[in-house]
Amino acid sequence: MVTLHGGRALRPVTSEKAPEEPLQTKRYWLDAPQGRVLIGATKVLIGRSADCTIVLEGAQVSRYHVMLRLGEQGPELLPLGREPVLINGVERRSLTALAAGDAIELCGWSFRVGEGDADPGPAPGKVAWFLERQTGLLHFVSGPSFRVGGGDDDDLIFIDWEHAVLTLDASAGPPVLCALRPGVWCERPLAPGERVTLATGAHVAYRGETLTVRAKQVVTAGDTEPSTEKNAARRVELEFLPRGGQLTIEVGGRTLSTRLSDRRCDLMALLLRPPAPFVAGELIPEEVITARIWPGEENGRTELNSLLYRLRRVLDDQGVDAAPLFERLGGGLRFRLAPGAVVLVR
Repeated sequence: MVTLHGGRALRPVTSEKAPEEPLQTKRYWLDAPQGRVLIGATKVLIGRSADCTIVLEGAQVSRYHVMLRLGEQGPELLPLGREPVLINGVERRSLTALAAGDAIELCGWSFRVGEGDADPGPAPGKVAWFLERQTGLLHFVSGPSFRVGGGDDDDLIFIDWEHAVLTLDASAGPPVLCALRPGVWCERPLAPGERVTLATGAHVAYRGETLTVRAKQVVTAGDTEPSTEKNAARRVELEFLPRGGQLTIEVGGRTLSTRLSDRRCDLMALLLRPPAPFVAGELIPEEVITARIWPGEENGRTELNSLLYRLRRVLDDQGVDAAPLFERLGGGLRFRLAPGAVVLVR
C-alpha cells in the first residue's frame, strides 16, 4: 500500500479561498524548437502523448516527461519521465525553480526559459479572445495590436515564420485580423493589408499552421457553476485501516461511507493527498499516479482504467453517481471537490 502520511492524523485541509497573490509583473515563456510557449496559469506538459502542449517523438521520451507551471516566485519545472532532465547541465529529479535564460535538455531536445513584462489579463465579466494552436494551447489576444510572426518582439512566435506576419485587434469586440504578408488564409487567401473581422471558430492559416479563434467569458475566482458544485464532494474523509480504508463522502446533500480495498484506497489517497506541487482537486498526470501506486512496475493507463472502474463501482453501489466525481482530461485525473470542501486523510 502507498503510505502517504506515516499513519499520523492530519488536520483537515480546506479548499477555502487562498490569500490573494501579488500581481505578476513578469511573463515567462519557453523557447521551443517549434516556437514559443507561454508558462502561465495553464500547465505546460512536454512528452510523447498527443495531448501534451509540446509533443516530442522518440522511444526515450515518456508520455508525460516534464511539467512546467507558474509558481509564486516564477516558473517551476517538475520531471515526470524516466529519462533525466538537465537544467543548465545539471540533472534534476524534483521540483526546480527556473529563471530567465535557463537551458533545459531532455532526450536530445533543448529549450530555453524567457522572461518579459507581463501582459494585462482580461477583465472579469468580459469576453476574452484567444488563438488556439493545433496542440490545444490557448494564447490570450492582448492589446490593440497582437502580432503573430517569427520575430523576437512578436507576441506569438513561430520560429519558421517571417517577422510580423499578421496582427489581431480585439480592443473593440470581435478581433479584426490584418494580414501583413502574402500567404495568410482565412477562408480564402488574404492580400497584405487586408482586414477581416473574425468570429469564434474561425480558422487562420499560414505555412501549415492553423490557428482557431476562441471566445471565452471571463469569470471571477468566486464564480461557480451550480451543476459543477452539485456534482462535487463537500467533505471527504479517508481513514487507513490494517487492510484498505474507510471512505466517507458528502455529495449532493447525502453522506455515504464505504470500505475500500488496498489499491482503491491507494488511488483515493493519492487524489486527496497528491505529491507536490499538485493539490487536491486538480488534475494529476496519469504517469505520476501509476508510478506511485505501482512503484517499479510497468503498469500504465490500462491498469489505471481498471482500478478507477472498480473504485467508481464501489461508490455507485452506494447509490451515488460516481462518474462526475472523477474527471479525466488531458492525460490527467482528478477528484472533483466543491469550493470550501473539507478533506481529511488519517
